[in-house]
Amino acid sequence: MVKSKVNNLDGLLSKTLGKNVEILAQRTSLLTAPGEHYGSVMLALEVTMKNSDGNKETLNLVAKLIPANEMLRVAFDIYVTFKKEVFAYTESIPALIELQREYNVPEEKIINIFPKCYGARVSLDGNSNEVDEDGVLIFENLKLLGYKTEDRLTGFDLEGTRIVVRDLAKFHALPIALKLIKPDVFKEKIMPSLVQNKGLEQLPEEVGRAFHESIMEGAKEIEELQPYMERIQKVVDYAAEHPFVLRPPPNEPWGTMSHSDYWTSNTMLLRDENGKPLMNKMVDLQLMTYNSALRDLVFFLFTSVINDVLDMHYDEFLGLYHESLIDNLKDFDLDLTLFSWEAFQKELNEVGPSEVYHVLVMLKPICTERGKVQNSLEDFEDTDWSRRDLLGPNHRRKLRATVLAFLKRNWI
Repeated sequence: MVKSKVNNLDGLLSKTLGKNVEILAQRTSLLTAPGEHYGSVMLALEVTMKNSDGNKETLNLVAKLIPANEMLRVAFDIYVTFKKEVFAYTESIPALIELQREYNVPEEKIINIFPKCYGARVSLDGNSNEVDEDGVLIFENLKLLGYKTEDRLTGFDLEGTRIVVRDLAKFHALPIALKLIKPDVFKEKIMPSLVQNKGLEQLPEEVGRAFHESIMEGAKEIEELQPYMERIQKVVDYAAEHPFVLRPPPNEPWGTMSHSDYWTSNTMLLRDENGKPLMNKMVDLQLMTYNSALRDLVFFLFTSVINDVLDMHYDEFLGLYHESLIDNLKDFDLDLTLFSWEAFQKELNEVGPSEVYHVLVMLKPICTERGKVQNSLEDFEDTDWSRRDLLGPNHRRKLRATVLAFLKRNWI
């Protein structure tokens, strides 16, 4: 059963709001619909409190809890990944900001692409480092501030993609700078949030097989892909023997904080009244790893951008990413020749082919037809991931466009 109350909320929020704040009441409700989010339980949390002046105040927050369903806990290796995310918000992100301030980076460039975290813990037991039922992260409620996730079945438009790509480069640049300037601090403050977790290989056999087979089953129904079936099958067969979570160490100096799951559901855009995107927030950091920066770029572009937009503006997006990466690295005393356009292109063409399977296999949950999954998170069943009727025209369209784009770049 999904928890409806955060225990010891006073103690958790006191780190941000101060010890003189008294929590009078809390009210929760589920934030996400079945089939839209799996790796955690997201609750809207309305907190009524008495502030230090004695006045009542209401805070609209979000509580992120571990999944109620045991299969989902195993699938997302939650006892490792939840701990990683708590560390990311309490230690890693503050360390990146501290580096920027040490180098007198202008205030407008201080990293601001994550939701404000009001508190985080793995357990109520202050002496425990093991995730339990009282593990929770508390964030500002981005939805009530106007932020929205893009439609996963459509993807980002041109202006939205431009903002996300620039922010993604900043997200990668700052850990690279910290690694090169203060390797000991990087090891202490960043690496614990990047430890390797288990992946799809630990799913129930039927579910893992459904993810894996979704690629060839979909490709067989797409006429334009028939001449390339052997090449696609080769990618799938290799991945079966070499799980993508066990990638080799990244080429240096490109190793950094890699989100490792950066698609439409894990970033949120704020738009003005005319629909123009203004700001972006990155969420769900529990699957982060130490990997090449360009893995996130490839994964995001090919899972989360409108197909026609990506086709027409692909080179522009690469240029924007590289420009933003260099712009943020310039704030530190680094040898920027290591990150030249030529070095960037070389790394992209090496990383791209090895990210193909990750993209194609994740099109299954990304393109699951809306409304097909009816079970709540606590009632989640294996068949909610393995049923053959979950995928339809949206998956076939995206699979066709993505495979053809990979073929065009000789990545398959």
